[in-house]
Amino acid sequence: MDEPDRPVTHETTVINTGGGGGSGGTIVGLLVLVVLAIGAFLYFGGYIGRAAVDLDVNVNVATPKIELPDVRIETPSAPTPAPAQPANSAGK
Repeated sequence: MDEPDRPVTHETTVINTGGGGGSGGTIVGLLVLVVLAIGAFLYFGGYIGRAAVDLDVNVNVATPKIELPDVRIETPSAPTPAPAQPANSAGK
């Protein structure tokens, strides 16, 4: 049974919701702006990039003298193992 050739019709449906994109890009942009603002505040305020030489810190600490007594611990020597017995060979 041969079917007759029918014309093929294609339909394209376009759905327009009328809304804009999500706000993910705006949130990321605001976060980057806040991080840059905090970094600029710390850098220009002198909190970042300050050398340790400029701080003039004295770290000399007097430590107490500790004397430990001589401790000698004598342990007995390990026993020597008995010589190994040769294995019996069943094939001979």
